[in-house]
Amino acid sequence: MSLSLRRVTVVTCLVLASLGLVLPASAADATPSPGAVVSILNSTDGYLGNIRQFFLCGSATCKKERATLTKVAARAMNSLLDQARGATSSHLQRKYVDTMRQFALDVHLLDQSYREYFVTPSSVTLSGLTGNVFYLTSDLASDVNVLRAKEQGHPVSFNLWVEGEAATLVAMQTDASALQSSTATVSIAVYANQLLENCASEMLAQANGPDPSFNNLLKNFARNQRRISQSEVLFLKKKKAPMTEAQVATLNVTVAAEFAKLIKTESALVKKK
Repeated sequence: MSLSLRRVTVVTCLVLASLGLVLPASAADATPSPGAVVSILNSTDGYLGNIRQFFLCGSATCKKERATLTKVAARAMNSLLDQARGATSSHLQRKYVDTMRQFALDVHLLDQSYREYFVTPSSVTLSGLTGNVFYLTSDLASDVNVLRAKEQGHPVSFNLWVEGEAATLVAMQTDASALQSSTATVSIAVYANQLLENCASEMLAQANGPDPSFNNLLKNFARNQRRISQSEVLFLKKKKAPMTEAQVATLNVTVAAEFAKLIKTESALVKKK
């Protein structure tokens, strides 16, 4: 995203505050309002599919239908925003509160990338925003998976929860690869680091899965990547950074090892029954 992570975070907080997106803390035995939950469980996967179909359109048939897909995606995005408003205006049982709060936040982050996509003149930014949509729709799919498990009274499995984190890791790997390109300009490098910073923050927000050990690995990796990207952006802008270039180089080695360990651990956990 063309905005820095710090600005995105502030804007998001202001949006949530202005819309009253603070879920009421209900007593454990409060009467649930199933409408918001049922709407998300029944419809969100379809909305996410409509948005992905537009943004990840690659086939010739799909491209011919782009005008129709644009309208369908717009309706889906508006429906998700309606669901986010419902999620934050309902009195909910305690078991739903955290997941519904995360759902509302992820919807509004997705909406930011969605809207910026249609106004940016930059092909580089378009590519980055498509990546944002890819991992944010996956984060929302994970939110739905977690909500469904809670609604059914089942434990949240790692396989269901990890969908969003896996997509975010793929997006981060793509952004990191852009930094290594021989054609990468300073502006591209700044933008790629801002995307990495965004991904790291979203990853931290989602690092609440059913395996505490994996969560800790995820948090360490995301925090380190965020530190690196924040300093790299300042280096590229010829400004003073909190870390030296030598420290960043050392931490990059650590992050590479952490990434490899995350992938290995994730693969092993996914195979568990």
